[in-house]
Amino acid sequence: MSIMKISFSQISTAGQRYSLDLSDIDTEKEIFSLQGMVSLSCILKRKSTDRILLQGRMQATLLLSCDRCLQRYSRIVDSTLSFICETDSARYRQVKEVDLTTRDLDIVQLEEAVIDLREIIRQQLYLSVPQHRLCTEDCQGICPTCGADMNNNPCHCSRELTNNPFAVLAALKDK
Repeated sequence: MSIMKISFSQISTAGQRYSLDLSDIDTEKEIFSLQGMVSLSCILKRKSTDRILLQGRMQATLLLSCDRCLQRYSRIVDSTLSFICETDSARYRQVKEVDLTTRDLDIVQLEEAVIDLREIIRQQLYLSVPQHRLCTEDCQGICPTCGADMNNNPCHCSRELTNNPFAVLAALKDK
């Protein structure tokens, strides 16, 4: 078994340290891509036969596209990780709907008693992508009329939209 996939039986209660530097993580390029390596340094400790504590730090640089101007920009990810990896426990199999507590949110359910560090890294990278990807907070975006990048080349297009269904409401507001 490679260092990427670690069986629960290989992990001691005292804990073991793992360090990885990867450059070939599968990502959806339209969401993000990697610039350079992803580094993971973690300690795995056995809590029980079906529960492992993972604590560590992940560092990477993501390349994202701005939602407003479509320009590529980089975002540094430096996050600490702390969660429990457990096999599919009976309490989740018997109940169809489960109300999760805050404690449960730090639990990763696994199908088998093997921790795949590559998959953990991939999931954490996706979780680090911001909901609104902006190159800067004050990004002006692109002009809807001529397509100019308003950050670099402000255009002189009219900002009034023709055929705007809310123009009638704007006229009422002015009265």
